[in-house]
Order: sequence, then structure tokens, then C-alpha cells
Amino acid sequence: MTDAVERHDPATGLVPFETYLADVLDRVEPLAVERIGIAFGDDLTGRHIAEPITAVWNTPGFTNSAMDGFAVASRDLAGVGEARAEVEADGPIVGADPTSGASQVTLPVSGDIAAGSSGTWTPGTAVRIMTGAPMPEGTDTVVPVEHTDHPSAHEPLPETVRLPADWPGDRHVRHRGSDVQAGSEVLPAGTPLDGAALTALMAAGVFSAPVRSRARVGIIVTGDELVSLDDVSIAGGVVGDGKILDSNATLVRATLESFGAEVVFEETSSDDPDAFDAALGRAWQVGIDCLITTGGASVGAHDVTRRVLAAHGVVFVAVAMQPAKPQGFGVVDGVVVCALPGNPGAVHASLHVIVRPIIAKLTGARSTGPVPMVVAEGWSAKPGMRQFVPVTIEDGRIRPVIEGGVASHRFRSLARADGLAIVTEDVTEVRVGEQLPVVVTRSW
Repeated sequence: MTDAVERHDPATGLVPFETYLADVLDRVEPLAVERIGIAFGDDLTGRHIAEPITAVWNTPGFTNSAMDGFAVASRDLAGVGEARAEVEADGPIVGADPTSGASQVTLPVSGDIAAGSSGTWTPGTAVRIMTGAPMPEGTDTVVPVEHTDHPSAHEPLPETVRLPADWPGDRHVRHRGSDVQAGSEVLPAGTPLDGAALTALMAAGVFSAPVRSRARVGIIVTGDELVSLDDVSIAGGVVGDGKILDSNATLVRATLESFGAEVVFEETSSDDPDAFDAALGRAWQVGIDCLITTGGASVGAHDVTRRVLAAHGVVFVAVAMQPAKPQGFGVVDGVVVCALPGNPGAVHASLHVIVRPIIAKLTGARSTGPVPMVVAEGWSAKPGMRQFVPVTIEDGRIRPVIEGGVASHRFRSLARADGLAIVTEDVTEVRVGEQLPVVVTRSW
């Protein structure tokens, strides 16, 4: 962080946002790698694959039918009659109705293969086959039931079946290893272990995975003005003059959990340095990888966070960003410490544009980055600052949730916002029709 302080703009005294974030991430070390099972009930939430994973076996493991239909050898349907049925890639066959006059082939039905079973084929015959059932040796194509004179797969096994002539080979067949071949990469490092990833691993014969540990995070919210929800309940719903209900703890916890972090410590501290230092000690005893504090990060007379954490080596700077200009960062006894300002809008922005990349690096998660979107309603911007403007998103178009774009103390704007539009330092006016990068903050 010393570099960030040295690289501030001499004219403004502010550290450019990109400089600050780069210096922060440069000091964050990924958490340890461990191997965990991926069976039902294993501790998978918030985990990301630490190394590329290769397949143990082929997927599919055997050549199988992609449709309910009849497995045949395409040569048994070739060159029969004068007319030729027209075949669409995935649509119906023109003239597939046996009464339409298109050329047809009648074959005896020699077997029935359901998913989970196997069977054999006799040359010159058709075998009824269900989706996922293995293709019998000697057959090379499947005619779906809707292209035959037996359009229902639920009727008794027929003795014969009429099929379109000249049906092409290799239709509706899933070949062994056509999805993933043994030894090839199934998933890259950084992939979250969600349902889709787990399914892909198990299908490829992988039943354990190297992952980064889940980030264990502590939260300390500071301020003599804060009143907990429990205290408000005891007082009959009265907050009191000069007091405000502590909502930052809820905001930080819920947001961190959405990032896949595990909140293991949470406490509200007064602005007394000894009380805050004691809270730090309790957080360290729990065993945390990262500490998030809110409030007291600026230069006020009672900004306890800055006073106490600076003594532990945390560096506080003014970042050229709005909201959330006051920021503090350091690594104390191996714990990543992020000191955020206290206004909810500033906390919200800091969590998404600073803390989220930190959690991603700790846990090995891939960063999705901002998404370009079209401005549907313009607003004025503040030059010289990287602005993170709460916006609504509808069909890829954005609108500011409040007039003027940014107000760090307004709660309702956070609840209405779907993302944070990024406005660079050189912009004074955001115009309709322009594209802006947007950090999506809400999951639909």
C-alpha cells in the first residue's frame, strides 16, 4: 500500500481508483488448497476449483440414442424407390406420413432397448430404442418415432415399422466421448462448484476436487450513534435522539455471503479506542482470513477505526472514487483488513468494487467484470472522480435511481439498484445512448 500512497495525484491528494485496487490485490494471497468430495452433503458452498480438472472417463461413456425411435443401419434404407424423402436437420421429414406418397421402407422390428439396458440388432431389421439407451452394434442412425408409422413410443412393440427411405446415417446418435474425452479438461480453475459444475464432474468420473478454502470473514461496525435491532426492540421501537439503527452489519453480512464468504464474527463497537481494539482481539481469536470494518475511516476527531488500525499497519488513503473516498487497507498477522467508510451507499459500493475482487482472489474465483449497457436516461457526472452510480437495469438499459446519480446516505437507492454504472474521471455528462460498464449487484 505504500506504492498507492506515493502514487497519489499531487494536485488533488487522491489516489486513482485503479491504482488503489491494483495495489490492494497485489497484497492479497490466495487461500490454501484442499481436496474435498463432491457427493451430496459435502461442504461446497462458496468453493471454487483451484486447478484445472481432467476427465477420468469419456462422456458419454457409450454411444447412445438421442431420441425415442428406431435404430437401423442406414444402408438398409438407401436407394429404395424412385422418390427421396427430404430430411431437415432437426425437423420433420417431408412426406414422412406413410400415406403421403413419399418413398418408404418397411423393416421387421427385432428388439426393444430401454435406457439402462442393452440389446442386439439383426441385419436388415430395426430395433426400437429409447433416449439414452446404447446403440446396438451394427446400427448407425436413429429414426425418431414421429417419422414412422408408430409415432408413439408407449404402444406395444410392433412387428414391423415403416421408415423414410434414404434416411441419412449418424442421425440422433450421441457418440462415446463426444462431450468430454478421458484426459481432457472438464472445468478450468476458478469455476464455482455450483450444480452445473458438479454434474459435469460426476459425469466425467471426478468425485473430488481441489478447491480454495472458503473465506472466513469478520465484521466490525463502529459508531457511538448506532443502535442494534435488539436494543430498539427492548426500547419499544424507539431509536432515540442522535441515534440511528445499525443497518451496515446486515448489509455487509448479506453481501459477503452472496460473494460466497463465510461470516464467522460480527460485532458493533463504540468509538472508544479500547473497545474497538478489544473487538479486534475477539475477531482474531475466532480465526479469520479477512476483516471488514465500517465507519471511522476518515479524518474526523472520533474516527476510531483509523486511529487503531493505523497502529497495526493499516494504511488509510483518499481514493478518487465517489462514493467511498476514505479507504483503509492492510494485511495484519496474515489477515486482510479492509476499512470502509460508514455511509451505507459507500459501504455498498466498496463491497462490490473493492471487497468482491479481494474475496475472489482469496478463494480463487473467476472475476466476471462489469457488463456494457446502454444509458436510457442521462445525468451529470463529477469530473476527477471515478463514480459508481446506482442504476436500475431493464433489457440491458440503465437509469440512475436518484437524481444526480450518487448519494451515499440514501438507503432507498440501494434497494432499487440493480447495479453500479462506472463513470470515468474525464466525464462530465452521461448521455442517452452511450454505453457504460456496469457492475451487476443484484442476482435475479
